[in-house]
Amino acid sequence: MENTDRKELTALENGLVARFRGGDEAAFAGLAELYKDRVHQFIICILGPDREAEDIAQEVFIQMYGSLAGFRGEAAFCTWVYALTRNVCRHRLRARGRDGALFAEAGGEKSDTALSLENSFEAAQTGALVRAAVEALSPLHRSVIFLSCWEQLSYEEIAAALDIPVGTVRSRIHNAMTALALKLKPALAPGFEVNNNEMPV
Repeated sequence: MENTDRKELTALENGLVARFRGGDEAAFAGLAELYKDRVHQFIICILGPDREAEDIAQEVFIQMYGSLAGFRGEAAFCTWVYALTRNVCRHRLRARGRDGALFAEAGGEKSDTALSLENSFEAAQTGALVRAAVEALSPLHRSVIFLSCWEQLSYEEIAAALDIPVGTVRSRIHNAMTALALKLKPALAPGFEVNNNEMPV
């Protein structure tokens, strides 16, 4: 999504939110239409393929409808939606007897590597190859890639949506892009090099 598209989307969202809070309940249908696929995709990023993804998405929208009157705009609407989705996923994990730690993963920080990752990523083949590479990442890495590359959220917005420090967002985006570059290396521009000493995801 281009930055101009993000600005237009934000303006549209804000208008629909204002209408809903002003008593126009039909405006919620517009918000649901904007976010139905994006919320579903984010759930898959967090939980992986899940047979209950549709039910979880429905729960997100039910909670969104019930909470939207209290949305004060202190954060971007998209950040609020993704934070709500994260919480619903966490509660679902707890209901399954898991501890709700969505993004637990092993490993430390990777060394800094001066790579033109975004340009190389854009040069890669799209479609099934990229989708398969993203799906092979950890839940946290899938989530930061989705929110950063697809949704164009800032580091601060991603940190708020995922309830993690900004520094963790920065390192995980770097790690995820490095991992994708490794997975997509055959399709990347000639001459692109990846530091093979990087820790695997």
